[in-house]
Amino acid sequence: MRIPSLAHWKSSFVQTVGTSPLGEITLAGTISKSRGIRRDEPRVFGQWAIVYSVAGSGNYHDARGIDVPLRAGDMILVFPEVAHSYGPAPGGIWNELYVCFRGPVFESWRDAELFDVRNPVFHWKAPHIGLEILQPFFSKLNQPGQSMLESVTMWQQILSRIFSPRSIRDAREQRPAWFLQALDLLERAAADDEKTLRSIAEACGMGYESFRKKFANLAGEPPARYALMRRIERARQLLARHRFTNKELAEMLGFHDEFHFAKTFKKLTGKTPRQAAMSPPDVRKSLPA
Repeated sequence: MRIPSLAHWKSSFVQTVGTSPLGEITLAGTISKSRGIRRDEPRVFGQWAIVYSVAGSGNYHDARGIDVPLRAGDMILVFPEVAHSYGPAPGGIWNELYVCFRGPVFESWRDAELFDVRNPVFHWKAPHIGLEILQPFFSKLNQPGQSMLESVTMWQQILSRIFSPRSIRDAREQRPAWFLQALDLLERAAADDEKTLRSIAEACGMGYESFRKKFANLAGEPPARYALMRRIERARQLLARHRFTNKELAEMLGFHDEFHFAKTFKKLTGKTPRQAAMSPPDVRKSLPA
């Protein structure tokens, strides 16, 4: 597939075939004048996706409370279990390129924190530069003689450029030291009650109200919600590896009881813990908008 020029952007896609032990590229393509995903009808996609904005502006919102503006050159990392929406303002223009993928090798990227649930949107490169980097991958995708294993390997090479350690380091250096300390403390917090948050604020050298407001401005969500989402994320990772009961997970993660845990898990992920432990849905039931 040849990626269209920015001046003549059009909708096209490659429906891939085949599997590999590492995972699959399930779909890739471009969308002209996309409507995105409506905010009042958020979507849980069920697999990973990269959405690259090549023209226009808009907004991204998800169930974790992250709400950020979008512009050309921005990249969205769609997490399989997170309800989200994105797209242009009414009457606006939105052109995008996307790649959908799933499989154990991509979960290892999450486990290594190369896929950062705290930062699903970031500015990558100007579209004319980014498309040059992406074109070789699209040119070989689904071509005769190209195996799915080769496609997955190529896509990981692209991801290594998108999520390079240097890019991650540069993004981190733009955030104040107290904020990075707060992220670390909230990541390990066993609760999200006010007493816990006040102790974290004190450790960061701030009063509680000042800490709460400044953290929300930088993270896009208040510290209590961030801590809760990280506990739910740990639950998701545990479920991916073992068949824990709701009671066991509630005890490990500091919830009042198994009912509170199960209710919170479903509210924030759109799935019950049992459903989250199952394999992802068929791609044909969850294509991009």
